[in-house]
Amino acid sequence: MLMKEDKCKIEICGEISNETLASFTMLYAPLIKQDAVTLYQTLLAIGTRHAKIKNHLLIANITGLSMEVIEKNRRILEQYLLMKTYYDALHNAYIYQVFMPKKGSEFLRHEVFGRLYMKEMGKQVYEFNKLCFAPAIEDKKGYQEITIPFENVLKEDWEDSQEELFKKMKPKQDILTQNDIPLSFNFDRFLTGYSTMIFPLKARSGENLHAIGELATIHGISEMEMRKLVSQCIDLKNGRLNLEALKKKCRNAKPVYEEKQQDPYGLPPVIFLQKKQRGVKVSHADKFLIENLITDFKMKPEVVNVLIEYVLETTNQRFTRNYVEKVAGVWVRLGIDTKEKALAQIEEEKQKGKPKPNVEKKQLPAWYHDQDSVQSNQQVDEEALEKMLKELEGEQHG
Repeated sequence: MLMKEDKCKIEICGEISNETLASFTMLYAPLIKQDAVTLYQTLLAIGTRHAKIKNHLLIANITGLSMEVIEKNRRILEQYLLMKTYYDALHNAYIYQVFMPKKGSEFLRHEVFGRLYMKEMGKQVYEFNKLCFAPAIEDKKGYQEITIPFENVLKEDWEDSQEELFKKMKPKQDILTQNDIPLSFNFDRFLTGYSTMIFPLKARSGENLHAIGELATIHGISEMEMRKLVSQCIDLKNGRLNLEALKKKCRNAKPVYEEKQQDPYGLPPVIFLQKKQRGVKVSHADKFLIENLITDFKMKPEVVNVLIEYVLETTNQRFTRNYVEKVAGVWVRLGIDTKEKALAQIEEEKQKGKPKPNVEKKQLPAWYHDQDSVQSNQQVDEEALEKMLKELEGEQHG
């Protein structure tokens, strides 16, 4: 449950206009109810100020809502696509992204929101708002589109030297290093020649592209195979990518990965685990757990692979969620962010677990230590010994 002392930040995405403000008041508000309206307006107001908040205390004081009510209505706002929530378990910190309401015409035409509004508010209210927000669009039936299609103006004038120069100078994709997780995915190969009719520009956001690269890195999916999966998850009506559907398809996909390096820890984690279990397909539960280690715990794939190996070795080949997350939490707190640090940590634990050798010397009996002194004190009288031998010889002859 949320606490007032929990850290939080607010990010405002976009600017509210008279059009979207009217849409929020007349269309969203009746459905999300007053507490959610209050929370949204407060987050929007605080987020646009220069002074930044550190925790939930100010939000609770201004809204007059309890933390329980704030958490409940935050989820309502998320359902209506008005905000997203990100949580950092390591630092117990939240980031709230606040989005602008849809324009009235988009809201009323929305597959879910439009139907829900008509159900809750009735036909007459829906018709009124339709007149307010959705002016009639000219029917183009009977017309033939004669728009000139895009033509490649470069044609044959583009030389190889210019292409090389362009590749060096073009802005680097920050999606490759987002969250400091190296992605084994070639975005240029993935996007080059990929039709915008199949993968619309609206769906090519930095967030979506990073998620695609992340899923490919985790599951070992090639760029061309990922194209097929992404195409199957595009809603062509609104040009959006269904990330949850893509995640499911990636978990069902058969990994195909070319091993280009000697280091086994450089493999995609799902393929690494599959190799550990002699080629047997990784279960959905284990794939989901691996995804969480990278997306929630922010662990690099190579560190995840070391963790997989460590857990299997220490639990008789079991891969249970509770134990895996327990180890992952410890490693995150210890700042283990490379395979070298992970292997060193495992070696340190092995050394701690080794029994100390018994170096205590057994005491020897006293007679052992006295032997040398006894022998050194006994002096042999050679003349007496020779005399005794002669006497014995004389007795024998007599």
